[in-house]
Amino acid sequence: MATKVITLALATAFLAVGCVAFPENDHYDGRYDRRGYDYHYDQDHRYNRQRWQYEQQRKRLEMERRRQEVRHRHWEQEQQQDLKQQRKSISAQRQKQTEAQRKRRQAAEQQRKKAQQNHSGHRSWNDRHRPQQQSHRGHRRD
Repeated sequence: MATKVITLALATAFLAVGCVAFPENDHYDGRYDRRGYDYHYDQDHRYNRQRWQYEQQRKRLEMERRRQEVRHRHWEQEQQQDLKQQRKSISAQRQKQTEAQRKRRQAAEQQRKKAQQNHSGHRSWNDRHRPQQQSHRGHRRD
């Protein structure tokens, strides 16, 4: 029994070592993977990182520029709306002033016409009684 256990242990060890030493991968040539230890690998990694940082900075700047453009467009739209509102209120004020002037002119014209009618159509008390007084004077006996 002991021989069977020892034989089984040796066979397992031999198979395990054989599989590691001679894998079925055709690309394995027995050397270490030197990419992790290569100087150029570190340079490439730093270059890639710098390029990534540059791209991130460029994207951030582009996004900030777009935000500023949007803010500027909104500001211009607000300015145009304010200007439109000012023009509208000035126009409304002018219309009110014009209407008020027209009403004042109409009222003044009506008062002038009324005064002319009163003055020309109705004689004053003195004008109405003067001819009668003159006619009475002539008939008096003194």
